[in-house]
Amino acid sequence: MYTLLDRPLHTIPFVLFDMESTGLDVQIGHRICEMAAMRIQGREIIDRCEFLVNPQREIDPAAFAVNGISAEMVANAPSFGEVWPKVNKLFHEAVLVAHNAYFDIGFLTSELGRINVSPLETPVIDTLALARRYITARRYNLTSLATNLGEKAPSHRAMSDVVALRPVFEHLLDILYRKGVHTLADLLRAQRGLLPGDEESPLIQEISTAMTSRQALMISYRTAGGDPVERRVLPMGLTVEGKRHILHAYCYLRNAQRMFALDRLSIVEL
Repeated sequence: MYTLLDRPLHTIPFVLFDMESTGLDVQIGHRICEMAAMRIQGREIIDRCEFLVNPQREIDPAAFAVNGISAEMVANAPSFGEVWPKVNKLFHEAVLVAHNAYFDIGFLTSELGRINVSPLETPVIDTLALARRYITARRYNLTSLATNLGEKAPSHRAMSDVVALRPVFEHLLDILYRKGVHTLADLLRAQRGLLPGDEESPLIQEISTAMTSRQALMISYRTAGGDPVERRVLPMGLTVEGKRHILHAYCYLRNAQRMFALDRLSIVEL
């Protein structure tokens, strides 16, 4: 996988994906009810898939109001465990791309845990984080970004959102290419707010090394009350929100994805 880091972006397989869920909060048991993915390389579509998924729980009315997926629609749909092998085949040795990606990754990681599969060991590109940093717009939701490019507004169904995501992602690649972002390593740095030639802090360098090697970290994290706690985490991605760097990581204690602000974090050991 990580031999991809130094390859030109046009040679890298990317999988654009989206998920619809029964509600917004994975921590209280909401689950995936639809998945879609599109594998592209060199801006050509290689493969795609989409599935309704039986979430094995009720769908919140607020979620139905957004995506229109009803209990009747998913009653006879396959379970996540049944569709995962097909999705995983599409994901194989590719870089994942989504809008507000770590929301989707949180749900995906939760579902993988239910079928005793480890968190994915693949880089993740968040087009929301990139758009906020490199595009000037009034709003950064996928609908606004797509329609600003003259594309059809997505319908909040998984494949519709993936189709709308593709031109947004390609537009971001064009912008970043002109800024010297030519490889996957460059793109991952750009997601952290760094362009070629920009210096990176030692802490971020250590975390980036751990992500590249898929190595867990023991961190010390200051809570809102100021008390430090230690956690063993698997780094998944780094983003910038406002002026704060955020680590997205799988927390082994909680068996779930968590976010950690880097200004509250120190590394105890690799």
